Amino acid sequence: MLMNWYLISDLFWINIIMHSKKIIIVALMILFVSSSCDRASNDDWQNPKIFEINKLPARAHFFAYESEKLAKQNDPKLSQNFNSLNGSWKFNLSPSSNDKPLNFFDEDFDDSKWSDINVPGNWELQGHSFPIYLDEEYPFPVDPPFVPQSYNAVGSYKKSFDVRKEWLGKDIFVHFGSVRSAFYLWINGKFIGYSQGSKTPAEFEITEQIKVGQNQIAVQVYRFSDGSYLEGQDTWRLSGLERSVFLFARNKTRISDFHIKSDLDSNYEKGLFSIEVDLINKNQDVEELTVNAKLIEPMRRNRVLFDSTQTVNIDSITSLNIESVIRRVKKWSAEDPYLYQLQLSLLNIDGRVIESLTHQVGFRKVEIKDGLLKLNGNPIMIRGVNRHEWDPIFGRSITEESMIEDIKLMKEHNINAVRASHYPNQERWYELCNQYGLYIVDEANIEAHGMKFHKNSFSFIANDTTWTEQWLDRGMRMFERDKNQPSIIIWSMGNEAGDGNNFVKLYNALKSKDSSRPIVYEPAQENLHTDIIFPMYKNIEFITDYAQKNTNRPLILCEYAHAMGNSVGNLIDYWNTFEKYESLQGGFIWDWSDQVIAKTNSKGIQYWGYGGDFGPEFVENDSNFCANGLVAADRTLNPHIFEVKKIYQPIKFEADDITKGRITITNDYDFIDLSNLTFSWYVKGNSKTVLSGRLGTLDLKPRQSRTLFFDLSSIQTRPGIHYYLTIQAKTKNKKLLIPKNHIVAWEQYELPIYKDVIAQNPTEFSNVQLNEDELGVQVFSNGFKVSISRNSGQISQYTLNDSINLFKSPSEIHFWRAPTDNDLGNNMPKRTNLWKNAGKRMKTISFEYMINNNVANINAVNKDSVTQTVIVSNYSIYGNGMIKVSQKIESIDSTLSEIPRFGMKFSIPGSFNNVSWFGRGPHESYWDRKSSAAINYYSGPIWEQSFQYVRPQETGNKTDIYWMAISNDKNGLIAIGLPQFDGSVHHYPYSDLDYYPGTRRHGKIDLSQKDQVDWLIDYKQMGVGGDNSWGAKPHEKYTLYPKNYEFSFMLSPYISAADIEKLSKLRFND
Repeated sequence: MLMNWYLISDLFWINIIMHSKKIIIVALMILFVSSSCDRASNDDWQNPKIFEINKLPARAHFFAYESEKLAKQNDPKLSQNFNSLNGSWKFNLSPSSNDKPLNFFDEDFDDSKWSDINVPGNWELQGHSFPIYLDEEYPFPVDPPFVPQSYNAVGSYKKSFDVRKEWLGKDIFVHFGSVRSAFYLWINGKFIGYSQGSKTPAEFEITEQIKVGQNQIAVQVYRFSDGSYLEGQDTWRLSGLERSVFLFARNKTRISDFHIKSDLDSNYEKGLFSIEVDLINKNQDVEELTVNAKLIEPMRRNRVLFDSTQTVNIDSITSLNIESVIRRVKKWSAEDPYLYQLQLSLLNIDGRVIESLTHQVGFRKVEIKDGLLKLNGNPIMIRGVNRHEWDPIFGRSITEESMIEDIKLMKEHNINAVRASHYPNQERWYELCNQYGLYIVDEANIEAHGMKFHKNSFSFIANDTTWTEQWLDRGMRMFERDKNQPSIIIWSMGNEAGDGNNFVKLYNALKSKDSSRPIVYEPAQENLHTDIIFPMYKNIEFITDYAQKNTNRPLILCEYAHAMGNSVGNLIDYWNTFEKYESLQGGFIWDWSDQVIAKTNSKGIQYWGYGGDFGPEFVENDSNFCANGLVAADRTLNPHIFEVKKIYQPIKFEADDITKGRITITNDYDFIDLSNLTFSWYVKGNSKTVLSGRLGTLDLKPRQSRTLFFDLSSIQTRPGIHYYLTIQAKTKNKKLLIPKNHIVAWEQYELPIYKDVIAQNPTEFSNVQLNEDELGVQVFSNGFKVSISRNSGQISQYTLNDSINLFKSPSEIHFWRAPTDNDLGNNMPKRTNLWKNAGKRMKTISFEYMINNNVANINAVNKDSVTQTVIVSNYSIYGNGMIKVSQKIESIDSTLSEIPRFGMKFSIPGSFNNVSWFGRGPHESYWDRKSSAAINYYSGPIWEQSFQYVRPQETGNKTDIYWMAISNDKNGLIAIGLPQFDGSVHHYPYSDLDYYPGTRRHGKIDLSQKDQVDWLIDYKQMGVGGDNSWGAKPHEKYTLYPKNYEFSFMLSPYISAADIEKLSKLRFND
């Protein structure tokens, strides 16, 4: 392969010497490289066989310090051998490769008129060109290996830097953490090399080109290259120097690489530690070197477990192996991430430290055994999420602080595993996951999604030997860099690149290097080059069928529960299935964070920009398909993350016999007991705590259960009061980013002790009167008047004291919901469009009224001319102003589409700005996403009940409501379920949430508070779904199919909040 002629590396050259013994060949090759690399070829970035020139071989991630003290501090900025090139660079963007500046790398080139740009960073997010968002397609015609020259932008970077004289006599290197997509490098006008593969480091030796004092570095980055065909991930297509750039100096004699193996014996009791150390001596003389390896236990005052020293004589390269058995080893897991520390030092013959480094060590054994993924001998359950590296301002350039924030939020929400989708992440991420405890699937930077549009599809390159070396390079560079990280328990060969021989070869190459970790690849399906069946977005029926087969491999969903917009419905159904079958070991939700970009409109309001919001450069875009997060881009919480926390909770509560207060608690952790948790419980009657207690610590080992009995006999029940038992498990102490008293798990049960209230006689109230005219009927008594329209059969006015009209417009039978992103994906707006205005089309075909027993009864039968649906509306109006509303679908065509919702819509004056309710909350909940919303009393501003999704859509629903009340400073209106209803309040017309084809709408600017409150009181609306966002409908059991439904509730005005408790329990004799 041509690129091999360009490799200048420690190991390469010395291997040539050792194997050929002909130094003259080396000299000739150096001359060849020097003469042939004075300029960069125009064809490299369109040649799949050339993906690196002079780039050093991959190695483990480490930094070698000049002293053991510095190594323990492990901060490269403190080392004299480190020089960061982060910061301001000079920058020029050429719109095409044909327009790039020539000879810009010359030392005397005038770049004074160039822009300044920050490194690390993406140039599209710093005012140069525009970011592109595409899901599947490439941003260019599919014709591998070729990419367009006419709009292949080229970014030219330059920077001056100083080199201290102490670096003389050392070898000097430059490190690029991530450059997208391809780049050439010059130092002081001399060509150094070329690199593709944007998510693993590119390192070059630059010793011969460096001088003491001021130097220049020049980098030319191509937005697209043939490597772009393997970087077609569903994410923003951004360019530039995305991760840190720095220089470092090394002694001529040094540690070139090392490989830690920290395994367990077959009984999972002893630690089997070994380290293979590669050494190099580039001096001409044979040197006697000493390698010292210490394994330290930081949690036990830096106790040294072993201290091993080996001495070798070396004239070029050599490797040595150090082994030890650690008795009574403390094992690493995500639940208990116990780490040791390796300190590896190289000393000269006089015992002086040449260099020293440290690395985290975690002892664990990963196996596929008995058809299960096991860690340390135990099957584990993956409570996972996919995570892209993303910042709404800086794009792919993220900080350690943001990584820690991500881990903290994940741990707080019971997430234990992360798939590095879809490329190797920053090195620091893995170190933090080692420290705080997350299982990682490390994924090679291989995704060829856009090849599905090629006439020969994925196999055109996946089976092409021309591309094999690139496949292997990307996978093996991932392995070499990350091989020593204990948090990585699985290697992934990539994502959505079809399947073919190149993946089989990569699988074999990885296995030959590392048999200690499983290897996965989703498109491999059940073929042999995946150790775990790793499908995406398979439904419950599929995974159930798999689990019922006799299989020797577990199934873990690499992607599921697509969290786009208002989503993550029916998560509980997936987890009930996982827990039913041992071979189903969880999955990774798509995905962690909304990948949107912060923008500001002309009024100074910040909003989330998505595909198509950024300039005219690329017409094609995939809109807001980038917004699939459990958290927003700024890491504020999206509503559905609460459901994830609840379903992922590692403690199970089961009511064996709730009438006797018998609850079984099971420890669902895989490794730790519950000693760091304290359990408490309380019983509330409506909003008041009537009984409470502490269970203290339950010392349950993993998978152990205990049945507890709660003595509920002392509760003095009162009519009309609903009693709920709630059990909580909280952290006893602060631990690993989780604060003290953090709720880890909880459950709630309604106690079967409800007593009906004594119904009141309607004759005890003021007499009701009824007037009739051509518009309908008016029912009135002291202080109120209710008008029922003869035409629509609905309430047209609800007036208090002849002056306060509670309605801005007549009530409406309501069948529509503003489409969610999942609804748009399954074509709901078109399929169910006949329901959108069905309520408005309702015409009265029968209208009857009477007063009986001091109750005005109005019965209206309405029919929709399009669907032929017949609705019976009944109103019972009492002398105290209360209205009992009953709605019933009497007749409906069962062949029609599903109904988005069935309920009523009331438009209320905007002065009503507060809401309180007794039902599920505090966050929004839905028919298929309500496990995380506890029954309780809640209150707050009406505006805050809406969530401003990236694109406006259905929001704010509350389920299982006993009563809901809205109020302003003077009046209130309460709805009381008979027995319960679902509902929501919106401080704007509900139609503001609707989808309007051809428009680009954003939740933070297109959804604003208006002088109107729309109050939706529903029997139900269909679930939000979430199996995927491109066709999957809500599950059948969460769907309103066309058939007869009915529901009832009471409406009543009130003056003060003190009235709510009384009104909520008021019932009447029929």
